[in-house]
Amino acid sequence: MDMEGDVLHLSAHSLASDYADFKLYLDYANVEVGSQDETSWNLGLDYIRRFDDFTIASGMLRPFIGGGIGYLKDNAQAKLVEDGFTWSILAGTEIMFTDELSLSLGGRLLGAWKEFSSTDFSFDLGLTWWIDDVHGVAFDYSHSMENEIDFIGLKYLYSWQ
Repeated sequence: MDMEGDVLHLSAHSLASDYADFKLYLDYANVEVGSQDETSWNLGLDYIRRFDDFTIASGMLRPFIGGGIGYLKDNAQAKLVEDGFTWSILAGTEIMFTDELSLSLGGRLLGAWKEFSSTDFSFDLGLTWWIDDVHGVAFDYSHSMENEIDFIGLKYLYSWQ
């Protein structure tokens, strides 16, 4: 199946504690499947637990695990065949080269509540640079295994801490 499209990803992070945070997100996509235009949207909430203080050479490793719930309406069937409530499990690590520069490696298993065999695994890679204490940029790559879809993103980051 040949797919092309554009995705708008909005997210807000809130610290749950010094070692964990919540991520609320909305993905909205316009997907061209063959000659038809379809839409896809996903609203979700993740809880992410970080494990700090793993040091390597001159940097720091920040492994994380998490889980989430959401709702998916995917007319294009780009993520899952089933629409409805979803669950997700995520894990990975962030490699902190400096306080400003980091590399993130991770994965997410996404599944449908009503059909547990309907799942998709995605591999994520990201490079983040904090320009100062408030502004940052990130370049992200994600590969979805089920439909062999590649996502490339450029993000503007803003911190109000």
